Amino acid sequence: MSLLIVGAAAAGVIYSGVYNIAATSEHWPITRWALQKTVHRSVEKQASGIEAPKLGSEDQLLAGAANFDAMCSDCHAPPGGQQSVAARGMYPKPPELTHAAKEKSPAELFWVIKHGIKASAMPAWGASHSDEEIWAMTAFVEQLPSMSASDYRQMLQTAKAQGIGHGDEGHHDESDESHGGGHASDEASGHPDSHGEAQEQPHSDPNGSAHAHG
Repeated sequence: MSLLIVGAAAAGVIYSGVYNIAATSEHWPITRWALQKTVHRSVEKQASGIEAPKLGSEDQLLAGAANFDAMCSDCHAPPGGQQSVAARGMYPKPPELTHAAKEKSPAELFWVIKHGIKASAMPAWGASHSDEEIWAMTAFVEQLPSMSASDYRQMLQTAKAQGIGHGDEGHHDESDESHGGGHASDEASGHPDSHGEAQEQPHSDPNGSAHAHG
């Protein structure tokens, strides 16, 4: 009987249109809690059978840095950079990945990067990238908590010189910036972000409907 009452109440909320789906409106506390718990428990379970290979070789980190810059840095603020205008308008906001690196295992990071997360704008990079490439991005994300802006720029320059990863594919030109780019690779190329110096982004838990963009 109680389940019928709960179901009827949920249907009433859905059909009434009272729940504001705008990205400018935060989730209700109960909605946020349910989404956070669902995402965290799902990632833990889905990644539980994954065994991480040895991570951290120089070539692997360079490939991970180049691919991160090309594929992920618009949404996830890179060292010394900031999120794009589009990412700053998302809800939930894509998290700063230094927190994800501390809170999630390599297997969990790999799973999220490969499979993405529904209704979060986190894409499934496994549809276009090999496991080897995804492990390289995982290895790079693992290093983010101790990585400086100069370390990041140097890695990008070295990767570009050696032809590793996406290279220049991740670099914005002026037309990109006019549409809201805030790319760290602009700084690596000597082009400051159109919004000025980078500002530290507030922590956004990889939940919400949960981002953990790769």
